[in-house]
Amino acid sequence: MIGNVVSERYKILKYLGGGMSSVYLATDIILNREVVVKMIKADPVDKEKSVRRFQREVESTIQLSHPNIVSVLDVDETEEYHILVTEVVHGPNLKEHILNNNPLDIDEVISIAMMTLRGIEHAHDRGIIHRDIKPQNILLDTNGRVKITDFGIAKALSETRMTETNQVIGSVQYISPEQAKGHNTDERTDIYSFGVMLFELLTGRLPYEAETAVSVALKHISEPFPDISRYRDIPVGLKNIVMKCTEKEPLNRYRHADDVLSALVYYKDVSEPYVTVKKDEQEKTMTAVTAEEKSAAEKEVKAVPLPVQEEEKINPAAEEPKKKRRKWPWILFILFFLLAAAAIIVYLLWPRQSPTVNIENMQNMTVEEAEEYLLSEDLVTGNISETYHDSFEEGIIIETSPVSGAEVERGGTVDMLVSLGEEPYTMTDYTGEMYEEVEAELEEAGFTNIDSEGQYSDQAPGTILDQDVAAGEELYPDGSPITFTVSDGVEPIPITNYTGTSLEAARTELESQGFIVNVTTEVYSNEVEEGAIVSQDPSYGDFLPGSQINVIVSLGEEPPNETTYQISLNIPYPEEKEEKKPSSSSSGDKEDKKSEAKPEPVEAEIFIGDKNNDINAVSETIKISEDTNHTVSLILLEGESGEYRVEVDGEEVISETVNNE
Repeated sequence: MIGNVVSERYKILKYLGGGMSSVYLATDIILNREVVVKMIKADPVDKEKSVRRFQREVESTIQLSHPNIVSVLDVDETEEYHILVTEVVHGPNLKEHILNNNPLDIDEVISIAMMTLRGIEHAHDRGIIHRDIKPQNILLDTNGRVKITDFGIAKALSETRMTETNQVIGSVQYISPEQAKGHNTDERTDIYSFGVMLFELLTGRLPYEAETAVSVALKHISEPFPDISRYRDIPVGLKNIVMKCTEKEPLNRYRHADDVLSALVYYKDVSEPYVTVKKDEQEKTMTAVTAEEKSAAEKEVKAVPLPVQEEEKINPAAEEPKKKRRKWPWILFILFFLLAAAAIIVYLLWPRQSPTVNIENMQNMTVEEAEEYLLSEDLVTGNISETYHDSFEEGIIIETSPVSGAEVERGGTVDMLVSLGEEPYTMTDYTGEMYEEVEAELEEAGFTNIDSEGQYSDQAPGTILDQDVAAGEELYPDGSPITFTVSDGVEPIPITNYTGTSLEAARTELESQGFIVNVTTEVYSNEVEEGAIVSQDPSYGDFLPGSQINVIVSLGEEPPNETTYQISLNIPYPEEKEEKKPSSSSSGDKEDKKSEAKPEPVEAEIFIGDKNNDINAVSETIKISEDTNHTVSLILLEGESGEYRVEVDGEEVISETVNNE
């Protein structure tokens, strides 16, 4: 099979596993995407009927569109197989996740359970029951999101005679009592299987174990559901949900998936334990139902004419004159005897037909198909009533009375409830409401062809301004197009590029249009003058008033690099001042006078010519009484020169030029 192309479209890449079907990874060579192809053996006995039933049951699942349901992309068939094509989900199934991560955190269990229920609820709302809810059919994608797969497959296979023992073993651990008995199923069948799965999520084990699948099924029918508290300490509210989901009698379970969802939301607020419905009360309920069905069946029975009526038709001839009566009675008697004998022989030799018949499931048949079936079973078409129904097309049977599976005597009457299709929807005036909310409401009502056209206005974005279907007009939701005119908000204004324009001029114009001007930074620029805009973001396009415009402003040309020179000078004390110091003739006097004589201080003026100083102006004045060391600083720009000069007592004593190359 690997490498083959199925349905002229799907190239088989890899075998993924088996069970009720052979599952392959494939490539859709038309759309160039990965898909999963499930190939299911067709019923060789009645292929045409098999295909019709399979297509009817499975094709409806293509209409399911929910984040927690694996999308069915295509349905097809070959001489040997039914083919189902679905999206690829990369990740483990829930069974693998439980085995690898047991025990699961309560919060994770609640999250998985709620996602599963939302997917189940979506399908139930569209009249589709899974009938095989189990961890193996729950996939987890790479984001941990639940994806339920194989909706409709269980019923499709049962109707096409494909429930071999090895295909059911994987499901019997989660089978509802009514399924195990072969009775009719409804939404509560999925709720029972969900309850078993919730038990496994919380405990990591199955409620019933036995050597054979039949033994497990019998436990689901007759044995009390095990107390989850024996395996794990869980909140009372959560335990109650498991118990109510897994009631043996469907009437005692939650009726709808959203009922279970509501219970999960508030399970922490529950403190009272759930009381299981007693067995004798269940038996009373079941007995009442059986008696009611039996009574209804008895009313359907009609009397069959007896052969004696034929004799009554002949007896009036006895009133004729004796003359004729003497001739014909013997002839009539002989004829009647021969006819009766022939009738007895035919009766004894003719293959006998069962006096009763179990009504086939006529749901989803047309009236013509149902009448043909009833005629073939010697049953009579009774009252045909009609009602609107979202999940059944016009002319399709919704249910019968007596219900499918009921035993009815031949000649009995069967009433039918036939769908008129979806109930017409009366259009509402949605102007002024938000489009997303209205779209969700209409999709919930069944509309699939909803569109919108944008238009600028003073209304908030998303507000409906107009609609092409007038208020009060009636539609059939499926396929009826509706187009809304929706506000795109205030019309955006084109932005002007203000590069090179002064900041103040640009700010004035932009703020007058309702924009916010933000100076992000200031930079040196040799091309843009000081105070002008170097760049802006955004610099083009259409934007709504109130948008922020970021600008960078010029500081003018960047100044050249500068260097600071530290120069150490030795400023000499004037020689003539040294010579005028007093002297002594005697050594004693000399020592005394030396201590008393002090040099005369003189002024030394320092002139600096650099970046910050003018050489012609005195930068610093100090007094010296001897040769003095002093440091001067020159700050020179790159490529420029400077100088310094020192004058002592009005005479230049030091002068030098410094180049900064």
